[in-house]
Amino acid sequence: MWFSNLICYRFKQDVSYTQEDFEKALEQDLFRPCGSQDLSTFGWSKAFGKHGDTFSHFSQKSILVCAKREEKVLPASVINDMVAEKIELIEAEENRPVKKKEKDELKENILHSLLPQAFKKSSLQFAFIDQENGWVVVNSGSFNKAEELLALLRKSLGTLPVVPAFANYDLDVFLTDWLTNFSTPEGFAIGSDAELEEADDSGAQVKLKGHDLACDEVKSHLESGKRVTKLALDWQERLKFMLQNDGSIKRLSYSETLKEENADIPKEDMLVKLDADFILASEEIKLMLEELTAGLGDIEDLA
Repeated sequence: MWFSNLICYRFKQDVSYTQEDFEKALEQDLFRPCGSQDLSTFGWSKAFGKHGDTFSHFSQKSILVCAKREEKVLPASVINDMVAEKIELIEAEENRPVKKKEKDELKENILHSLLPQAFKKSSLQFAFIDQENGWVVVNSGSFNKAEELLALLRKSLGTLPVVPAFANYDLDVFLTDWLTNFSTPEGFAIGSDAELEEADDSGAQVKLKGHDLACDEVKSHLESGKRVTKLALDWQERLKFMLQNDGSIKRLSYSETLKEENADIPKEDMLVKLDADFILASEEIKLMLEELTAGLGDIEDLA
């Protein structure tokens, strides 16, 4: 349960769920494998997979959920080649051009004929709800995929009044200021990776990896007007991550000291270990997010 990328949301109001009601809500939209004519399916899977029996896991005022997607693999190049062959045959036999509407119908028919034989691939997506502080954290590097999970959760629960956690912050300004002054909110330290971008329409980028970000070269880029769009941060020497100007948190890693806290739990008791790892990771993430938003300041104060 070690989340590696975070897309974060905040509830607009206090929430309180009981496991019984929450579980019943998820059971309305359980995962099912693709049928012969399905391109993809998406639904809830057991939170701890084969090691658990429930679709939601309640622990320390947090709720872990897992959505599963299965999709058919149909290479576009294969379909396009088959469509092109069919069009060529029709035009040769009937001595007429094939119009767009007919091309679309041919493609649709070929797609449906191939679906039953297509390979399938599946993926899992995890998220947790923090009922105490009002966070919803999706383990994803993509806002689109995170929104798909939220849409499924909203469908199951009937309502999900959340907003992107950092949407109202101009993170470019904060990231640029932190690197320019080499000063961060308390508890955070600047790492060795960053991306800078020209403020004009050219969009020229400077990518720095394993770099001394306090050096004169970086200062020169900042003095020329470049803005920071991504910045590596270290929180309490326990979590490291890349904070991006769109509010996403990428490449989240945990210190060895932190991961070793549950090292004494035997692997034979996997359910206990998964629960302990979830508590450990989610509590650290929640604390870090609370300190990060405190460092950014109250949105109302920034208005």
